[in-house]
Amino acid sequence: MANYEIGEIRRIRREISARFDHDVNKLCEHYMKLEKKYRKSGKYKFVDPPNEKRKIEKSKDEEAAD
Repeated sequence: MANYEIGEIRRIRREISARFDHDVNKLCEHYMKLEKKYRKSGKYKFVDPPNEKRKIEKSKDEEAAD
């Protein structure tokens, strides 16, 4: 990327951060609301994270070691 593009991205990030008083919690809340809105619209597709409680299957070598 050109220096101009990187500078523009940083400028926009600072602008967004300033709108939420540079508060990470406020910013996250904003993005979560946007996600909810976009999911509801049906216009966009989302990939949900894998279920963290799901057990990872053991390989045959690991099972043999048990």
